[in-house]
Amino acid sequence: MYTQRIKPTPKLSQYIAHFWLWEQNNITTLPNMLPGTGVEMLFNFGDLLKLKTYQQSQLHTNDCVLVCPRKSLIQFQATGKTKLLSIRFRSAGFFTLFGLPLTELSDQAISTEQLLPTSLLAQLIEAKSDIARVTLLEQWLLQKLIKVTNQDFALQWAIDKIYYQNQSDSITEVKHQLKCSERTFQRKFKLFTGVDAKYFERTARFQSTLKALLTAQSTQYLAVAFDHGYYDQSHFIKDFKYYTQSTPSGYLTEQNFSLNYYQTI
Repeated sequence: MYTQRIKPTPKLSQYIAHFWLWEQNNITTLPNMLPGTGVEMLFNFGDLLKLKTYQQSQLHTNDCVLVCPRKSLIQFQATGKTKLLSIRFRSAGFFTLFGLPLTELSDQAISTEQLLPTSLLAQLIEAKSDIARVTLLEQWLLQKLIKVTNQDFALQWAIDKIYYQNQSDSITEVKHQLKCSERTFQRKFKLFTGVDAKYFERTARFQSTLKALLTAQSTQYLAVAFDHGYYDQSHFIKDFKYYTQSTPSGYLTEQNFSLNYYQTI
């Protein structure tokens, strides 16, 4: 198995968290993609990959799909060699670049046929290396920046602030600084993220906590949970079961420590 995370060029870092690669030759179970706050554009350069979402879907060889898990996890079933390349968009990044409301994308596997130029997909298929593919994708995404307007920046700032703070009063603080009505704030927030601000804050807190636990390979979750804004054990376990469909003790295992999407190498 081979995994790698690649940082985007600085000009794209406000919109793209990273590119990630996942390659394995045997039919090993891939980790579930849990409800999150970003969007993934998945390219399959391996064998057929089955995706279990609200609707059963398949990702064929040399094809691409857009996934936006918000309230349901995505299960992957390999049928042979796995070779995935993904663009991991930041929470506000995809809507800012493409203008597609995430309320229309949440918990679905969407074809990228209307987004991705046919000529670019052909170049990606013919590329000699994964780095060459990432370079091609960056060149395409940089062209999208030309159409980004200043009006996008305020909500992007607000969403990032809520994502990184892990504080219960962050939404109130952001709304005060934006000086907009509750209705306007929530409407715009859903366009950018697919969910309301409170659910987004809850998801961001859980994802941050889980990342810390998996990267530290720790089963001692209470101290980490408290550090990330959870107020008691039952609060954390309730969220854990909701997002993973498992308990902390059932999920924080050697298998998930070694197979997860937070791996850096």
